[in-house]
Amino acid sequence: MPSLPELTPIGKLGRYDVIGRIASGGMAEIFLARESGPHTVGRHLVLKRVLPHMTDDERMVEMFVHEAQVCMNLSHPHICPIYEFGEERGRFYLAMEWVRGVSLRELMDRVRRPLPVALVTRVFADIAGALHHAHTCTDQSGRPLSIVHRDVNPENLMIGFDGVTKLLDFGVAAAATERKHKTEAGNLKGKFAYISPEQYQGQPLDGRSDVFSLGVSLYEALTGKSLYDRASEYETVAAIVLDPDVPSIRAENPDVPPELDVIVQMALAKNRDERYRTADEMQAALLTFMARDGQTARHTDIATMLRSLVPDLVDAEPKLDRRPETQATFTHGAPAKEPAPAPEPDARRRTQSQQMHQLLLAAEADDETEELLGQRKRGGLWLAIASAIVILASLAVVGWVVTRPRDEPPEAPEAGPPTEAPAE
Repeated sequence: MPSLPELTPIGKLGRYDVIGRIASGGMAEIFLARESGPHTVGRHLVLKRVLPHMTDDERMVEMFVHEAQVCMNLSHPHICPIYEFGEERGRFYLAMEWVRGVSLRELMDRVRRPLPVALVTRVFADIAGALHHAHTCTDQSGRPLSIVHRDVNPENLMIGFDGVTKLLDFGVAAAATERKHKTEAGNLKGKFAYISPEQYQGQPLDGRSDVFSLGVSLYEALTGKSLYDRASEYETVAAIVLDPDVPSIRAENPDVPPELDVIVQMALAKNRDERYRTADEMQAALLTFMARDGQTARHTDIATMLRSLVPDLVDAEPKLDRRPETQATFTHGAPAKEPAPAPEPDARRRTQSQQMHQLLLAAEADDETEELLGQRKRGGLWLAIASAIVILASLAVVGWVVTRPRDEPPEAPEAGPPTEAPAE
């Protein structure tokens, strides 16, 4: 197969030559593209474009534009930058840096054990600095934006093969100018297991919410185990909001130094007043630990560690869908939905109250559904609940009919007064 620079384009988007598709999600598709310059000098980058069937959805387009507006105000070495926000034939797209690397989630899934302390502390110190920049950045007039990412999790932490980590995806971030309506019930964002207690409770958010999410990710990187992910969303939320205890990392991984355990405990405090006041404070604590414990790692050291941990990923070419756009079925209309898997036996045994609570919670927290359906979702939700009640009642009637003993004759109608035979 030709090397990446030798690949011929499969299409064009704006002034960019599209090399291939990287992925396609519920609202957008991701391309690897090449920006050409004089004498064939160019760079590779990522294009994120709204899917065709989403272009008429005002809420979806609004969210896409919002991501561009937020990221255009950010400039930090550990935040993935956006180069351009454009439009092609009525479809918006973002041109952004291509981080050739591996997400923290994929790295943890591949290694399946606690990651090296030196790597973890370097990565998280860098991301804490990126979050502090977002929390304190201003617009062009100098007005504080107070951006809260709201989706900090291992999937959005990309570790480049050059050792530089980037924070991705500000698509559901909230700025101070829109905080009022973005934090209402029904507008929860982020992955269930990484959402802060105050976000679940519908409280106004600040940077400490992202500190909590970063603490959850830090715990998982140092233990190789999920902290709050449970069998259901209901149980996950209960563990975050109702359980006051914060488990110690050293109970899972005794090799973690006690000083680092204290840092994670403070980031994970359920009461946000007991957490680090800013992501900058958390970064300072991590850098101090690294210096005192001899765990300081340069970006070149991180690159060396990645080559040792996942050498096949470092040397591999990106996996691309190279079909021309006219032949790619997922670029024309909504992608086909796969049949939902059958529920596990233990899921079927949950109580009806838990199921109903889970349904309500999932409807509130599903950020993509909320952005797609907006106000229509609430009406549909109650219609679904009413339908469920009707179905349960119908099943109860059917169950009575089926279980009634078959040898019992049907009850005769109650006898009325005798009737006289008509006179002849």
